[in-house]
Amino acid sequence: MRIAKILTGAALGAVLTLTSPAAQAQSLVGKSVRVIVPYPAGGAGDVITRVLAQQVTESGGPSFVVENRPGAGSIIGSDVAARATPDGLTILLVENPFILGAVLHPTDHYHPVKSFDPICYLADTPSVIAVAGNSEYKTLAEFITAAKAKPGTLSYGSTGPASTVHIAGELLKRAAGIDLIYVPFPGTPPVVNAVLGGHVNAVIANYSDLKAQIDAKGLRAIGVPAQKRVDPLPDIPTLEEQGFKDIEASVWFGFVAPIGTPKDVLAQFEKYFTAAIEVPAVKAKLNVVGLYPKVSCGEKFGTFIATQTADYTKFVKEFDIKGE
Repeated sequence: MRIAKILTGAALGAVLTLTSPAAQAQSLVGKSVRVIVPYPAGGAGDVITRVLAQQVTESGGPSFVVENRPGAGSIIGSDVAARATPDGLTILLVENPFILGAVLHPTDHYHPVKSFDPICYLADTPSVIAVAGNSEYKTLAEFITAAKAKPGTLSYGSTGPASTVHIAGELLKRAAGIDLIYVPFPGTPPVVNAVLGGHVNAVIANYSDLKAQIDAKGLRAIGVPAQKRVDPLPDIPTLEEQGFKDIEASVWFGFVAPIGTPKDVLAQFEKYFTAAIEVPAVKAKLNVVGLYPKVSCGEKFGTFIATQTADYTKFVKEFDIKGE
């Protein structure tokens, strides 16, 4: 009968729909996942990726192939990830430059929100304002007083231009009403050398990059761009405590996937990474390089990315910051 044929056809269509790859739950167990790290091997982003990947694999999750694709801040590797098939077998390690790079080059590349699905924010490291250990400036207040007394003579350096710490420096200049010379460097080590050599008065950088010199007393931390004191530097007052509100410059680390990645796959990544970051041995390895677990996943991480994109867009315009 015609009705029977119609029902049979409908039933067959339902079966085909339910058994299609898009409808079936995809398990990551036994799969090999490519993780694109848009930075050179050995950096903080590379370290957290490899530590977490190893823990997830050893805990029965998928295996990972870490692919370092540095260049243009983080744009080159991020572009590669944005163009990848959203099948759950490619994810991207992201940090602040993931957003800042897109803001500085808005028409040429990926979009932080529109091109990716958020997985998890997993750790961060505070930024620190520091002077040489033998500097005459013992506190941030002394440094600012001197800058006001000698406008345009004191200097600060950072990785940059157009970096998170560069923006933090410009926000501090505006809030304190001081005129500092900004000296950009291609990385943190040359900034540190310049401060130690007396060529630059202060440095703003990630704590993970300054930790060794602060521990060795080569550098003296005088302020943390954060709303509350951070665990590794409990005796160093925040900028908020010192009268400068809304200046935050922590560097965060997380993972995203190409837009359209199946939700069940995103949920599996979330489960694996949140479990891995809580393992004591993993925390210890991250703490050694100045990284501290802090977890926010799914929609919350997506909202964070959207907010950061809006904030960076505003700051780039306000301070007329140009990308290289």
